[in-house]
Amino acid sequence: MIPLTLRRLFAPPMVVVVLLATWTGMTQAYEQFSQDGGDPTNCAACHGDFRSNSYISLTDGTDWGNLHNLHRSTMLGGDCDACHGPGGTFPVLISSSQGGDGLEPLSCMGCHGRSQDNTESNPDWPHGYGAGLRQHHNTAGVLVCLGCHQDADPANFSSVGEGALPSYYANPGNNHPNMPTSSCNQDGSEDFAGIAEGLDNDGDNVYDGDDENCINISTPEEIVPFVALGQNYPNPFNPETTIRYSLAQPGWARVEVYTVTGELVRTLVAGFHEKATTYTVSWDGQDSAGNGVASGMYFCRLEAGEYVETRRMTLVR
Repeated sequence: MIPLTLRRLFAPPMVVVVLLATWTGMTQAYEQFSQDGGDPTNCAACHGDFRSNSYISLTDGTDWGNLHNLHRSTMLGGDCDACHGPGGTFPVLISSSQGGDGLEPLSCMGCHGRSQDNTESNPDWPHGYGAGLRQHHNTAGVLVCLGCHQDADPANFSSVGEGALPSYYANPGNNHPNMPTSSCNQDGSEDFAGIAEGLDNDGDNVYDGDDENCINISTPEEIVPFVALGQNYPNPFNPETTIRYSLAQPGWARVEVYTVTGELVRTLVAGFHEKATTYTVSWDGQDSAGNGVASGMYFCRLEAGEYVETRRMTLVR
């Protein structure tokens, strides 16, 4: 029987792995999901074996299946390096990894923590990535986090609002088409399993659209640490694909489509961007004159200041 205080410990989809963000040498803190060998300690004490084929959600009591495969195959497209380090597949450290395809080496904290909480105003700085999750547990009555982290108590630190993006949301790297992109879950991208509720990113035990930080906003506020051009999705595509790009500071940016011979097909974006955030733009397979182009390979090009990056796209009619 799961205690009532734990029933809402985690919101559905992805919020399964991480309880606490810590650092090497903090022997009392949860540095990994469980100890070597998979014994039921740390996060596993409440959430069970991450590799089990039948995970019963503490939020809705339903069977979410294999959490490991849900993360690896569905969310990350098989990109094991996003969570695993160079030393092997076990243990999985909560805040460190080898770094996936275009992803920072943040492991679980890439999706379950936010850089906006890791500021000098946080008493746990520079280890404040997991403040929102720690406060989520604390609000739900699970007080173990307070043993190591002052920021687990909302009275000690105010985490940023629900709309602030985790690092992997803001910069989803390459070939991760199912990576969530909205921490307010406006597009349902956090609903990987269980009920359609998403995550409680800011720890106030209020989810997504019910959170006042998400009401009447169209684009979440976030801090993007670097400029990047993501891989279009879907790819190959027909008839339309979405291109995601991030800017580290306000400024002029241009997104264009070229043929393999270097001929300009269409300019999708050309203008000043007022925010350091992640943007999306769609291409419908047409040139600047409105004519459909032929099947084949094309290049998407992002130019932002001195930064230039291209990615291949495949149109299949």
